[in-house]
Amino acid sequence: MTRQRPSWVSHMTLRQLILLAASVSAVLALIFVDRRSTVEPIGEVEETTQEVAMPSVSSADMLATSWFCPGVPGNDDGINSAIAIANPSDAEISATVTLLSSGQAPVSSSVSVPARSKTFVDARGGISSTFVSALVEILGSVGTVEQLISHPAGSVVTLCANRPSAEWYFADGFTGADSIEQIVLTNPFSDATVVDISFVTSETERTPANLQGFVIPPQSVITLSMDEQGARNEPVLAVSVRASSGMLVAGRSQHYLGQGRLGYSMSLGASALSTQWSFPDGEKVDGNSEQLVIYNPTKIDRSLSVVFINGSDSANSLEPAVVTAPAGRVTLLNTANIPGLPAGYYGIVISTNDLVDEGGVVVEQVVNRRIGNSVGTSVLLGAPTGAASTVWSAPSGVSAGLADSLVVLNATPVEGFVTVSQVGPAGTVALSGLESIPVPASGVVVVAVPAGLPQSEIVIQSTVQVVVQRLLSRGNDLVGRAAVLALPHLPSPDVGK
Repeated sequence: MTRQRPSWVSHMTLRQLILLAASVSAVLALIFVDRRSTVEPIGEVEETTQEVAMPSVSSADMLATSWFCPGVPGNDDGINSAIAIANPSDAEISATVTLLSSGQAPVSSSVSVPARSKTFVDARGGISSTFVSALVEILGSVGTVEQLISHPAGSVVTLCANRPSAEWYFADGFTGADSIEQIVLTNPFSDATVVDISFVTSETERTPANLQGFVIPPQSVITLSMDEQGARNEPVLAVSVRASSGMLVAGRSQHYLGQGRLGYSMSLGASALSTQWSFPDGEKVDGNSEQLVIYNPTKIDRSLSVVFINGSDSANSLEPAVVTAPAGRVTLLNTANIPGLPAGYYGIVISTNDLVDEGGVVVEQVVNRRIGNSVGTSVLLGAPTGAASTVWSAPSGVSAGLADSLVVLNATPVEGFVTVSQVGPAGTVALSGLESIPVPASGVVVVAVPAGLPQSEIVIQSTVQVVVQRLLSRGNDLVGRAAVLALPHLPSPDVGK
């Protein structure tokens, strides 16, 4: 069975973030206090209820929210970038955008976003630096943020984190054919952050001495080119970043130049391990390749179950694939090698089988889409445990007119119905023809968003908890799709049928 196709188809401000205590346990406790820095506090201390390891929209009322964007190249005039700030509410909102870079003082500006609209802010702000990262602080609990990059090798949309973390992980990395991988480390605080960085290749784990006790200066951005760290021409390259003092935000910039990969991507790392990862858009089709990259940075071997679902007996009757992820290693699973997996589209859910230890792994999906002699590579970090929701937002919108603009995964045993709406002058209004789209139990549905749609925020509502992925045009007449998840609203709101 193929995917169904319609006919046309919490958070805290920087000033409220955690002060690092004297021990790791204190960090993990996530005790929020007022933090004094060169950026003045907004509002009072307020606990967040959401600790899922991916960016999300708070369903609770909050005095203020923060978004930490992973960074954009800042010294190449051929690359353009913007920060999208969307306001779905009926009242104007105010935001402060602070740009951080290397060796330069932070640059802050104030932005107002009218009701039911979206504002774009220059992500570089005239700053010349290897990378420029953005902190967006919004008064109130409404307002969502994403980062957009227009690169000659492909345009991408990147999620922005809700908070810094003391740990970040990247399962997939690639420097084959002299491809460029850069780890972008942002410290938004007024105190230095100290991290230990290690990476795993196909052969071994490495802990370079120069990356142990590595200092990220206050309110700055540091970029590590992995080839300069001894990881040149590596087809497998997982990275761990762990803070011994302070917290940070970590992103990965990838420019693929060959050996089966072409294109550009920028993405957040995983801010924690997870016992489950979900991917809405799996596909088995001639000419394309799909690989699941599983990184186990723990000291315990992990047993994993990989389930393929598409709402039909052909895929749902398959026995889960069982994979062993050795401690401290990267495991590659080519889905084309799964016996009996039918051609077409499916969702993927990867879960650990460990019942005693609550650790987990990090999983990314690599898809190479081939058209003619060209390839477009997309890399997606899955949705972790707890991310499924009845409401998802796409602040920067979708690529209108694509046959596969939105992909919705329903991993529950209950049929659901999805409605796609647009935020505009009249409020949040369902798009004609995209109301109550059926999503089969344990199934996937593709939604084609109509052509000519204004570039506005999109909201996806479902009667059951789902995971929503966007497939975006790469621009410049490039083949393939850029892949990015939408933002779940958490805790998951109740949505009637």
